[in-house]
Amino acid sequence: MKIQTLIDPAQVFLDLQASSLEDALTTISELAAPSLRLPAEVIARGLLEREALGSTAIGGGFAIPHCKLRGVNGIAITLARFREAIAFGPSDEENVRFVFMVLSPPDQPALHLQALSQIARTLKSEDIRRQLLEVDDPADIVEVVRLVTEGGRL
Repeated sequence: MKIQTLIDPAQVFLDLQASSLEDALTTISELAAPSLRLPAEVIARGLLEREALGSTAIGGGFAIPHCKLRGVNGIAITLARFREAIAFGPSDEENVRFVFMVLSPPDQPALHLQALSQIARTLKSEDIRRQLLEVDDPADIVEVVRLVTEGGRL
């Protein structure tokens, strides 16, 4: 599995607004729900329950909220970028502008972890994080991820 094959430009949402962690995850859930054919409330509840276990912020303005939900077919990834940083936790390192949301079925824990690992590796580069925060077209964001995960140069 390669994450670049799981990211569809139609599931990349830019210029979003949210006032809190709950508001951000609810917004992303509402945007992702139609393509997943799941109620937004179910997605948001799963993400918030997982977030209650510990922040999914990874620093540099990025977070990878994730959960396992019945009704999800395979790994589903939605990307969202917010206008202003949202507090995902008490420290400044947990202020987030860009989210990689990962959902998976409960019976695929290995693929779930593999997706999280690939995203975390992709986001290690400060240059990649900067580009993801600056690019203004969903297709260009997908291309940045594709180039990085395929070992290409930007």
